[in-house]
Amino acid sequence: MKTDRILGIIIYLMNHDNVSARYLAERFHVSVRTIQRDMVSISGIGVPIYAENGKSGGYSILPTYKIRNSEIRSDEQQMIINALESLATSYTNDTLKALIEKYNMIVEKEGGQKVFWDFGVTKENAGVQSKNQLLEYAIDCKKYVSFEYCNADGKKSTPVVEPLAIHYKWYAWYLFAYSEDKKQYRTYKIARIQKLKETDRVSIIDHGDVKGLMKEAEQAYYGTSISIEVRFAREETALMEEYFPDCPIEQISETERCMLIDVPAKERLWKALLLSFGNRVKIIGPEDYRKELIQTAQNFLSNYDIQLSQ
Repeated sequence: MKTDRILGIIIYLMNHDNVSARYLAERFHVSVRTIQRDMVSISGIGVPIYAENGKSGGYSILPTYKIRNSEIRSDEQQMIINALESLATSYTNDTLKALIEKYNMIVEKEGGQKVFWDFGVTKENAGVQSKNQLLEYAIDCKKYVSFEYCNADGKKSTPVVEPLAIHYKWYAWYLFAYSEDKKQYRTYKIARIQKLKETDRVSIIDHGDVKGLMKEAEQAYYGTSISIEVRFAREETALMEEYFPDCPIEQISETERCMLIDVPAKERLWKALLLSFGNRVKIIGPEDYRKELIQTAQNFLSNYDIQLSQ
């Protein structure tokens, strides 16, 4: 896995100087070009990598750079833990355990405190884990993949795409890919991908700034989002801030608050989340969405011969 490999390279270079790209490629079972890309990624996260030319040259980390527990503030340690929590949704327990052990090796050298966490609640299913591993390999090798896909509306397709990135958002993992047939960049929810296969086809396309392309695609996606007005009692403010931290809260009265929530139009997750609040919240609008939510609740209650008044 790329994340695991990069962390392994950093730890190795913290203990060795002038390590050749060829040696690292053999050690981590990848190509020299992949190691060169990894060095760019490592530099991009602030680790001062430098290279020396010549027969005995190679990659090193600046001698003045050390990760000490005393230099990692508590809020920064929490950021590391949060990152590990996100990784836990994708990677197996064994892989995550190895990552935590490597982190502990870094901070414990200076007498730091180890990290002990149970990530069982946040883990995605095993199918998503294996798909992420295959997709990361395909991204690294610039290989096309094929799969069967069923979108939120139940429409089925069999895309053949070049995977460019996988990312965690809206409580799930997504694939950002390029469809050469359609000449479009697409986003796919990985949990909805079935029969994922790597093909022999290798891409020669230079996509440039993939992060920028992802941002453009996200903005286009949010162009179809719904702004839901939700009202709730003042006592529920902390709960709403927990689940919707980026949404501003407006005071309606001494006892009532209001929030506008922008959600993807076709994602059913938000219906389940809003319904889970029960009578703690009230959906004001838009009217079509309010009626749709009521109908969803009514359909559920119909299993128990219970009628819902509007």
